[in-house]
Amino acid sequence: MALVDQWTCKSGTKLNLYDIHIESQIYVENGIKYSARELELLSVQKILENCYTSSILSKDEFGKPFLVPQNSEINYSHTSKRLFWGEHPTLRVGVDIETLRPQLSKIKHKFCRQDELAFIPTQEELPYLLAIWSAKESIYKAYGKKDVDFRDHIQICEFKLETEGMFEANFLLVPNFRMVVNYRWTGEYMLTWTAWQSIQ
Repeated sequence: MALVDQWTCKSGTKLNLYDIHIESQIYVENGIKYSARELELLSVQKILENCYTSSILSKDEFGKPFLVPQNSEINYSHTSKRLFWGEHPTLRVGVDIETLRPQLSKIKHKFCRQDELAFIPTQEELPYLLAIWSAKESIYKAYGKKDVDFRDHIQICEFKLETEGMFEANFLLVPNFRMVVNYRWTGEYMLTWTAWQSIQ
């Protein structure tokens, strides 16, 4: 596993992007097959072994991960080739990494609101759907609790998709709760992340 990129955003969230594709091929060549979930856990374990030797990964009652004993907020997401890791000492962090999936067009009515669909350019539908899906994943993971409906509870405000930037979103389970979601779009991967104070 190799570190591909790392940066710190304005909120103080530290973000690392790792390459895990080569390692997964080695496991296959050695005759060992791992599921995507097992590969993610193995990759996270290696990050802990290399960077957090005095820390243990734990999860709260809803399954949201954090590090002990320092109780740093962390979150991670993976594809078959990359693992995206985010952390902050106090803010709740949610990160997501996604690749283009044509099936998003078929299920857009399940996670997009009508006002979101209205601003998506027809010729760029799939990248915009990917950005909206990924942003909602990051928000959901930062919130860290269950019973969140992507269409009914999260509203992504109109944006113009660039190679990187941010857009605003409303978390409708909490009155007047607006947040910022940052993103990077490589043409192959969509990375999104958000960090904010805990809400009850």
